[in-house]
Amino acid sequence: MNESANVSELDLEIVNALQINPRAEWSRIADALGLSGPTVARRWNALAEQGLAWITPSPGQRYLSAGWSAFIQLSSLPGESEALIQRLCEVPAFGTVSMVTGSHDVFMDCFASSHEELMDIVTGAFPALPGLTHREVVFVTKLYRQASEWRSGTLEPARARLVSAEAKTAPASYSPDRLDAALLEELANDGRASWAELGEACSVSPQTARRRVERFLASGYITLRCDASTAANRGLREVTLMLNVPAQYVEDVGRYFASQTNCRLSAQVLGSHNLVVTLWVRDYLEAQAFERELAERAPGSTVISRQAVVRTYKRLGHVLDESGRSLRVVPLPLWREGSGRGVETPAGSEP
Repeated sequence: MNESANVSELDLEIVNALQINPRAEWSRIADALGLSGPTVARRWNALAEQGLAWITPSPGQRYLSAGWSAFIQLSSLPGESEALIQRLCEVPAFGTVSMVTGSHDVFMDCFASSHEELMDIVTGAFPALPGLTHREVVFVTKLYRQASEWRSGTLEPARARLVSAEAKTAPASYSPDRLDAALLEELANDGRASWAELGEACSVSPQTARRRVERFLASGYITLRCDASTAANRGLREVTLMLNVPAQYVEDVGRYFASQTNCRLSAQVLGSHNLVVTLWVRDYLEAQAFERELAERAPGSTVISRQAVVRTYKRLGHVLDESGRSLRVVPLPLWREGSGRGVETPAGSEP
């Protein structure tokens, strides 16, 4: 049986439900799909065991209030790209690593729990890497949309609403500790692990595990994200645009791209350009349509570069095979005890 045969329409609906609400009870998803809870759980477990879909911690909308992030483009000597990429995949801070078209060979994102840690990575991680000839770094300053908010749209809107998560009240202010970091690492290995499994792994009660996880999810700093292999993202191609947008238009353009259903990422950055947009399209010509819209919305804007993903080797800590299946996990350093700026949110606000 080939890979595409392993991902049925029903499987795609389950994946979409978990994109909307990654830790929804199986009974809730089952009710929305007209199935039984054990059937949904069995089908998801089969997908996860084959590396066809997975759930993992991801930066939330408020991540930049406590953590740090950058996008990095690299060029390498001919014949050295594969060795370079394999080394990059082993670095925990490099969440997603892709081979791309264009003037650079590799595009990746970088996460750190403090500004000092990010600077250490940017200045110290590259000299010993094989075949590296050029590096370009831009720092993320504002997120308009990120991949955890992308939805496949497989479910009908009425069914999607049935599985949507209720908004949680955000904690007023707190800082991560060792238990939070340990829970995040366990969730990186299995984002659907039960409260009992999480508690046992971290030597706390299931109730404590649940309370802590729900607290950092409510903060908006960390969220959970459901990703899938190439087979479950049928026919979608990844394109990233590096844009220079006049300052008076950058907010409007960032939010415009964020509102598009095929936008995976829209981020304001500090560097040689000021906006990075990633789109998942079925036809590369769709990118040109967005460029025409950009020219009308923000006169004077410039497309600095366009790149299409040839292959993704690592996605948010999951090392992938040629078919995009998850092989293993290198947990991201999203949150470490005593680091970062802490999370401060208005009392009663929603994440």
